[in-house]
Amino acid sequence: MVSASGNRLVRWRARRRILGHALLASHAAGRCLVDLAPLMRQYRQAQREVALSLDRRRRIGATSFNLNVFSSQKCLSLFRFLPQHLGRLVDLLAINVPFPRTRLSVPPTDCLAIVLRRLASPTPWVDLEELFGRSASALCHIFYATVAMMMEKWGANLTEWRVEFMRERAALYAEMIEGTCAYLDRCVGFIDGTAIFIARPGEGLQRACYSGHKRKHAVNFQSVLTPHGLIFHLFGTWEGRRHDLKLSFESGLDAFLPHAMVNIYGDAAYMVRPWVQAAFSGVMTDEHSACNATMAVPRTAVEWGFKNVKQTCAALDYPRKLKLREGPVGLLFSTAAFLWNLRCCTYGSSTSSFLIATRRA
Repeated sequence: MVSASGNRLVRWRARRRILGHALLASHAAGRCLVDLAPLMRQYRQAQREVALSLDRRRRIGATSFNLNVFSSQKCLSLFRFLPQHLGRLVDLLAINVPFPRTRLSVPPTDCLAIVLRRLASPTPWVDLEELFGRSASALCHIFYATVAMMMEKWGANLTEWRVEFMRERAALYAEMIEGTCAYLDRCVGFIDGTAIFIARPGEGLQRACYSGHKRKHAVNFQSVLTPHGLIFHLFGTWEGRRHDLKLSFESGLDAFLPHAMVNIYGDAAYMVRPWVQAAFSGVMTDEHSACNATMAVPRTAVEWGFKNVKQTCAALDYPRKLKLREGPVGLLFSTAAFLWNLRCCTYGSSTSSFLIATRRA
């Protein structure tokens, strides 16, 4: 894999060589210096670009990534974790990414740092070369290989229904939600869909990915969120035009929740069932409106999880970089949701803090 900077250096070297031959041929033909001035300016420009590219290559080669040189605040800003916690995550996730074809030698800490830095902001790969001391092509290869390894090993924590896990924490979650004066006393989570805006796709996908509700091109995900701010279950990727009820049916919700013996709450778009309660809609009485009002506070707080994922991984909030034909948009959002769960377990979330404060009040 050849980097963009490498291609740039090759092109400018070739241009300098061609212009040099043209200058020698023109001088041998007896052309005056005034006629050769435009050609000379182009040659000097090519020479400067070659020198700049070589200098950049030397600076990148002399750089080595060291997490210890970053302050705590800088590390939180760039990688979303403190240095000591980042090293701990590498051990817990057992990150060991092989690169047999490219023969890269990348420490596990560098692999995780590259993933976190790339998802933290939509920064071009070229701008990250001097930070990690690697070419843009190598960074891109390391990023996608690490993401694929992480989701292959740990993605089941998001995509599978963990019934026993929910049963163990059902009493705690129900108590947190009931503490906000909610009328449901056995609700353990909230279900809702979220849309990730993407660049306008082509090749027949434009109509399928257009969301009439959002008025933008998007892909849809369905999430079940807990009062602690964790994404308990994630289902996707689906076309932007699909309704939340369609995602609920396809996710296998009805096959697992009856065995968990818990209730979750959704908005009026969902169908009411014994294990799924929805907001009242249509012609409502005063009692129905009061019930909706009591559930609005915890439901709004729990849905901050969607905002937190996009704020932690701001690259997902930049539609021009999310192209269905050029990158795995669904895999990137799943990775971002998994990383947010890790961050939530490490530092807590605004959702749990708000619900606890509301309960005490």
